[in-house]
Amino acid sequence: MLSDRTVRNLSDAFLRAAHATLVRQAGDQCAIAPASAAWAESKCGGGILLMTISSFTFRLITMFQVADGEPTRHYYTAGAAGKTLDETFSEFANMCCGALGRELYAQFPHIGMSIPYLLEWQCARHLRDLNPRMLSSYDITIQGTARVKATLAVCCERPLEFDPPVREAAQAGGELELL
Repeated sequence: MLSDRTVRNLSDAFLRAAHATLVRQAGDQCAIAPASAAWAESKCGGGILLMTISSFTFRLITMFQVADGEPTRHYYTAGAAGKTLDETFSEFANMCCGALGRELYAQFPHIGMSIPYLLEWQCARHLRDLNPRMLSSYDITIQGTARVKATLAVCCERPLEFDPPVREAAQAGGELELL
């Protein structure tokens, strides 16, 4: 149903989105590695923040689980007085999925994205019941201390091919030329 190229392209698109949007500032360090344990078998923190991007031919499920510890809480809630970690992180997850959705939109113009919703962490065990054609999990560490687990799952009943939009090279402009 999914070619190796499509799996790689979807993973790469998610990684680009995560690097760009799960950090508070552009210069913050963001390390992403394949998850060291099966996602459903390890508990990183509290609940699971789940979002879907759907079209007529596929459903892409993103699941985020934020570490339930002070470094992660401090990183995501700094400057957000009165907001919980779940509230502030859901904004970051929404931006991440939005960036991923924009890449998909170039090829699949009829997609929609759900709002973020919180599930109990035990619900992750049932992800395989959806029979995903792709299942990739990542351990994300930001600034060396804030931790997030992320899973990307694609469900489809027909073959799906995804080629990301071609990125134009940065064009030079506005520089002074000295002769």
